Formats: sequence, C-alpha cells, structure tokens
Amino acid sequence: MVKNLLLFLFLGSLSLQAQTPLTTAIDFTALDVDGNEFNLFNKLNEGKYVLVDFFFTACGPCQATAPKIHQAFITYGANSASAQVYFVTINRDDNNTVLKNWETTYMSATGPYPRGISGTQGSSTGGPQNFSSVYGIAAYPTMILIAPNKQIVEQDMWPINTANDFNPYFLSHGINPGSVSIETNTLEENTLQIFPNPSQNIVNIALKNQSIKQITLFNLLGNQVYRSNFEGVANQTDIDVVQLSNGIYIVEVLTSNNQKVLKKLVKK
Repeated sequence: MVKNLLLFLFLGSLSLQAQTPLTTAIDFTALDVDGNEFNLFNKLNEGKYVLVDFFFTACGPCQATAPKIHQAFITYGANSASAQVYFVTINRDDNNTVLKNWETTYMSATGPYPRGISGTQGSSTGGPQNFSSVYGIAAYPTMILIAPNKQIVEQDMWPINTANDFNPYFLSHGINPGSVSIETNTLEENTLQIFPNPSQNIVNIALKNQSIKQITLFNLLGNQVYRSNFEGVANQTDIDVVQLSNGIYIVEVLTSNNQKVLKKLVKK
C-alpha cells in the first residue's frame, strides 16, 4: 500500500498492481550498459537464483530503494562465481548513459553494480526493450526472485526499508550471506531430517551418510540465533529451541566434509 501510494504521488498512476502476475519466468536476451550480452535462462541454468529489479530513474521509491539493493548485492556476493543469487536491474525507458549515472548517484560512486539493462539500449540488438511489459510490471520498483527451475518464487519483494529486508526472502529459499564466503558443496535438502517440525523444545537433527560438524540457526532477519560445534563423529544430535521465539528459522548444518545443507524449522 505504501509503495502504491508513493507511486501515485510520483507518477499519477492509478494502478494497484505492484508485482508480476507470472509464476514462471519468460526468457530474454539483453545487452547490459557495457554492451555485454545477458541471457536469463543461461544464468538460471548455472544454478543461480536471479533477482530482477524493475525500475525507472525518475521514480522516487526506486531512488530510495536503490542503495538497499546495492548493499544486498554486495552482501550476497556481488554477482561473483560463488554467489547464490545474481542481481539484475531492468530499466524501463532510459539510455545507457542515464543508467550509468543512476548507478553512481543512487547506488555507489565507485561500484561494482548489479547487471544493468537500460530501457532504450537494452535489447539483444542494442535497441529498446520491453521486458517490464513482458513481465506485466505495473508499479515501480518491483523486485522479483526467480529460482533455477525457472519458477518465480517471489513475485514482489516489498517493503524494502533496509538491505536486511531482503534476508527473509532469500533465507526462505536457502540463500544466506555466509554461503558466499564458504567454499563448500551443498547437499540435497532431503539428506537433512528435522523432527519434530514444528517443534516446541527439543529438536532432533540427523544427516544421511554424513557427520555433523556445526549447526547454526538464523531467524528470518538473517540474524544468527544459535550455533554449536560438534566433533564430527555422529550423524544426529538434539538441540533445545525452547528459548527461541515462535516463528520460522533456517537451520544450516555443516558436515565433517565441509558440505552444508539448509532447511526450515518452525518453532511454535
């Protein structure tokens, strides 16, 4: 509601639709502000989540949100090879020069920046693109999250008052800032068993064919609320969550082979 009110004030728009109506991504190929080709499905096929920020430079809420997007971009790996989520900004109707000025003014004077695609020079041939229309975007900014399986798992990440407001969205899909700097392989989620779940007090955590080295719990603000180290000789253990507030947590288990697996835990 706040975003739509701000949108009305800045644009005079009467639209109340502030997200994509799509649930499955539509592929596109673009040229970024530096003339490099970007294909959405190629990036998803690398196993990356892709955050797409739809915006235009004269949009007041977009200007206010841009530094938060940039901070999250840095926190989650700055589109590096080890980053789980790849950031792309899609501009509605400005050219490459205006978009570069936008980046330095509203994101960071020195960079780096998310992959930037301008409105008038961002198509695969370097001309105007219509990606916002393809995704049915009716209000700005709209930020969506696309999973590697091409499903749009977050149709509108809002409100974003600080960079930390992205954490609940990312953590709910197993993406966390710590994963960027830990060079480990990720196990399949079904190797981790949590019982009972939901739980009120004692939780049993068990791994298949692996020993537990460390258990960490994060709340949906991305804050660590529990951590315990183990000798790595047992594949299951109990932890007491009675002191935690009711809600959803992300359990991250590091194995003795320095692999990790994440799963949701509900405390009630």
